[in-house]
Amino acid sequence: MSLSKTIRNGLLIVTLVTAFLFSAAACGGSSATDDAADATATPELSLDELLSELGGNLAGMETVKFGLVDEYESGAPFFTMSLKSLEGEIKAPASFRMVVKVENPGFGFVEISMLAVGEEAFMKFSEDSPWVSLPLDQVPFNFAGLGPTLRDLLPLMKDTGITGRESIEGDQTIRVEGYVQSEELSNLITTVDSGHRVDLTLWITEDEINLRQLRIDGQIYDDDGPETSRLLSITGIDDPVEIELPDVASGQ
Repeated sequence: MSLSKTIRNGLLIVTLVTAFLFSAAACGGSSATDDAADATATPELSLDELLSELGGNLAGMETVKFGLVDEYESGAPFFTMSLKSLEGEIKAPASFRMVVKVENPGFGFVEISMLAVGEEAFMKFSEDSPWVSLPLDQVPFNFAGLGPTLRDLLPLMKDTGITGRESIEGDQTIRVEGYVQSEELSNLITTVDSGHRVDLTLWITEDEINLRQLRIDGQIYDDDGPETSRLLSITGIDDPVEIELPDVASGQ
């Protein structure tokens, strides 16, 4: 099995209802103050306007911190091990760092790291192992232009609609649902298998119109179980991120 296929199998690892209610006076009709408030109320955004604004914000982000979990641990194995979680940082235009936590029946929990800056990428198979060079075309995600890639995914969603509002760890969000075909994710996840329906749920913050969470339901790879659900959580946009190439000689 090629390194690209092996890495692929473990990683994956995309009408705004802001209703401001301005009521008239309880018994006496509208006052001049009420009329002024109505005149300056924030207009309700349509679904297209919401996704357009979200796309612009995604394309403009400089850094992002995120986490990913395989909610039912039914996704394709990573080096024959079970994927537990992934944590990562991205810095535009093409730098990233991530740690994948997996479980091996014989060795327990293992951390596998990947890192890239520009045209150079590296990988190591445990915390104490040395960094080894990784061909950039075998990195399973397209980190160059990540924001525009996510933006371009939005208009590919079908049967898209706003389905509710929820609080996600203190952030008020609008939930948007739709679906894509797995091959339509190939600009983001470079080694997906085609022919699978993938349901997407986006939680978009009401205040800044940013992506807070993205649930990806369904098979991305042929080896995924049909019930596979991956949840991507955005923990920071435009927070300070510094990513440097490792000292390969020392393994650090």
